[in-house]
Amino acid sequence: MTSPDLIPLADAESIRRLDRLTCERQHISSLALMERAASRCTERLLAHYPDNRHWTIVAGAGNNGGDGLAIARQLQLRGHHITAYHPQHRPTSPGHTANAARLKRLIPTHDLAAYTPPTRGIQIDALYGVGLNRPLAAADADLIRAMNRAPVPTVAIDLPSGLRADSESPAPIIRAARTLCLGCPKAALLWQENEEYVGTLELVPIDLDRDALADTPAAARWLTAAWLRDQYHPRRRFAHKGDAGRLLIVAASRGMTGAAIMAAQAALRGGCGLLTAHLPATCCSAYHAAVPESMTDADAHPDHNTRLDHDIPADALLVGCGLGTHPDSAALIADLNTRYHDRAILWDADALNLIARDSALQQLPPRSILTPHPGEFARLYGKALTHDRERIPAAQALAARMGAVIVLKGKYSIISAPDGTTVINPTGNAGMAKGGSGDVLAGLIAALLAQGYAPFPAACLGTYLHGLAADLALETSAINSLTASDIIAAIPAAWRSIACTPA
Repeated sequence: MTSPDLIPLADAESIRRLDRLTCERQHISSLALMERAASRCTERLLAHYPDNRHWTIVAGAGNNGGDGLAIARQLQLRGHHITAYHPQHRPTSPGHTANAARLKRLIPTHDLAAYTPPTRGIQIDALYGVGLNRPLAAADADLIRAMNRAPVPTVAIDLPSGLRADSESPAPIIRAARTLCLGCPKAALLWQENEEYVGTLELVPIDLDRDALADTPAAARWLTAAWLRDQYHPRRRFAHKGDAGRLLIVAASRGMTGAAIMAAQAALRGGCGLLTAHLPATCCSAYHAAVPESMTDADAHPDHNTRLDHDIPADALLVGCGLGTHPDSAALIADLNTRYHDRAILWDADALNLIARDSALQQLPPRSILTPHPGEFARLYGKALTHDRERIPAAQALAARMGAVIVLKGKYSIISAPDGTTVINPTGNAGMAKGGSGDVLAGLIAALLAQGYAPFPAACLGTYLHGLAADLALETSAINSLTASDIIAAIPAAWRSIACTPA
């Protein structure tokens, strides 16, 4: 059984089981659980749209519709103006029927056939939830098209109607500005091709039974701050710099010194105590000026790395940022594989490209982490991925083949261990799509390795902190303006959200 703080990626069957066990173990009715979900959604709606007073709720016949009608009632009781549409001439689920009766005691409601697109306020989509597994009826497809014509924002409850939770979905699909996903994430919400339907994704906890969450089988699980706090290593009050870990960075080539600088700055913000960078000779002056806290070790070659002339003490290594792909650097990777075989090593950027080219380099030390972007991943995996649904099984397959932790970078980065354990990182934003962001991630994770974190927790914590720092940086920046340096500057604030360190 895994931790309940790693939330399973759920399908319809899993959700039904979780709901049932939650009701049994918490001694509540399914209607009470529905009311809880509606309360959490109502709180989020009021927080996101504090100036709005007009809501149009479009509810289907099932439990998703019941959620929508409960939300409508809770908003109406707060003095908001509600227009509610739901089926009134066909069978509905018990949860829908009960919430429709409650709402009708307060306001008149309308049949779905009478739907008129609202011209003001916010529209709530509660037509279909996770249970949709068949083509839409013609009337429902027409209704979704009409809802998409409304000149107001739409908020989807659990999933945009028409979107299937874990498979391809034929049109039409609600185009939501925001999706309030209940309890557990659903795979289709994380796929790039569904971006125009999902809008901003927000996971809404509804206090599902923790033991049931922990023992629910899932291809992957959603990373949370609560789980990461349990992995955090508090620094002892009497710690010295050696206790905080020694990190060796092997990076840079002519014209690529900045990659080493950003990785090093991120590693220092990540907490490593002693940092040494092995760099081409021509890179050392600029590097040392930018990172005075670091020591340097100059390679014999002025333009690219070729060899280590002596052993450099290190608890962990970071290899690849700005390294280049010269054959001499490939020979250096082979040497590092042997020389530091018992150390934790993070392989990034050009190190990955060199490893992908030569099968002899793919016998990596057992505590390795690889951090590929999609292009680097394709070279390592042997083919490009054509659909986001392939990302999780492909990352798992590569992790097993390489015997290493894989961090497949993206909007929702996938972190997979050789044993198949896989998590999805929820933090980060589109502003990170800029040169240097990957170097920052590599430096952060490598710093955690140097401090004694095992590879999988290090990859999880570093990836989460990296994305969270980027999110926090937007408080003083903007999506288009965000830089890798902005992310580095926000790492301390991200750390503070995970753990309070002793004074």
